[in-house]
Amino acid sequence: MKRFTQLVFVLVIGLACLSMPVLAEDADLKAALKKDKTGTNPINFSQDFRLYNEYQFLNVAGDGFNNITTLEYRHPLADGKWQLRARIRGVKIQADTNNDGSDNLDKSGLGDIDIRVLTVPYLDMPNKFAVAVGLEVFLPSASDDALGTEALSLGPQVFGVFFTPFGIPGTLIAPAYQHRFSIAVESGAENEHKGLFDLFILWTAKDKQTWALLNPQMVLDYEQDREFGFVEVEVGRMIGSGHSIYVRPSISIGRDRPTDASIEIGYKIIWLPCELGSPVAA
Repeated sequence: MKRFTQLVFVLVIGLACLSMPVLAEDADLKAALKKDKTGTNPINFSQDFRLYNEYQFLNVAGDGFNNITTLEYRHPLADGKWQLRARIRGVKIQADTNNDGSDNLDKSGLGDIDIRVLTVPYLDMPNKFAVAVGLEVFLPSASDDALGTEALSLGPQVFGVFFTPFGIPGTLIAPAYQHRFSIAVESGAENEHKGLFDLFILWTAKDKQTWALLNPQMVLDYEQDREFGFVEVEVGRMIGSGHSIYVRPSISIGRDRPTDASIEIGYKIIWLPCELGSPVAA
């Protein structure tokens, strides 16, 4: 399994280092994406700020919740060929894990911070297809052991983006895989070794003001021999130039699931959309 991890890591980083392809033109698609300021396209390398709060209903013996408030910032690099994303979280977790009527877990503070770089080594405009690769670093920055993983982890990832699949305007489908593994853990903490499968299905209205998405995900925990999944649905609306809000409920599936359901409410402001052909999308 360690050899497989290393092979996945080398493959993803190798793809990221490929020279950028020769791009063909598709004026209609370029124009449509350039107008999109919803922040939903996964390869729109915009400069933006996001604030969102997720309330999770925990799958524990008694009652429990995890409330996570996230500040996220994205910034294009190298003339828009790369994007940097950083996320910092405030966490409040409270749970009755043994169903005795009292909360034996009650912590709040700073959660883990993660940083990601992303690029698009392949973009085929005539066939409306792109491949993105990235590397995410998860830092053990939580102020309390219960609020984070206590592990320094890497998460190489790769995903494809199919624009207007089946000829349906305003849609895209993006299947993705991330392989997350720890390279250092604090004393007494568990190693991380997970595979995360993601399918992102997006519809954007013709006026670029409203969108809806479906996002089923599956997590395979190779270290703990567990698997679970969840399905998220998001509906959002522009409320001004570059400003938007959304709501994102989800349900979890599988006996090993850490949560039963959750709901997320968020706000985004986009200052600088990049132009498609940079070679990233706008």
